[in-house]
Amino acid sequence: MRRQWIIGLLLLLMSQTGRAEGLKMRDVFKQMPRAVMPYLSENNRLDFIDFIDSGMKAVVKNRLGGSSEMTSLTDSTLSIRMNDALQVEMRLLNVAEPVDTCRQLVCLIETFGSDSLSLESQVRFFTLSWELLNEPPRLSATDEHLISTRKVQTILKKDDEILKKN
Repeated sequence: MRRQWIIGLLLLLMSQTGRAEGLKMRDVFKQMPRAVMPYLSENNRLDFIDFIDSGMKAVVKNRLGGSSEMTSLTDSTLSIRMNDALQVEMRLLNVAEPVDTCRQLVCLIETFGSDSLSLESQVRFFTLSWELLNEPPRLSATDEHLISTRKVQTILKKDDEILKKN
């Protein structure tokens, strides 16, 4: 009896861990609190997913009265053009050291600017329960390179535009 109880407990723990680790971007995006992306209501987020799943152009009227478009959605990433001056990318990242007993985090990259000379990217990390991490996590070399490339792309794009004008 005791052995069955222990096996049952282990199976329960494994199923909970597997479920958290197996989350897809659409699940994380649905659970995102409004405070993280105030432009979008819960219905906007659900509409984006429905439109993408139906093969339609995923455009919604955001909470400020403008149009926002989800341009891509995969199991681990999404991209949204919030307006002419804000592009949002989200990525599910695997981390070597668990955070809140989970080995996945959400990376949110917001790129602000209306022309290529004034782009600036901000990177924030969240747990799967949407708690902001104060310190950047230790990432794999691949993820670290990907994120640093996004920051450098913004700087290089500015430099290219300045050189073209001169």
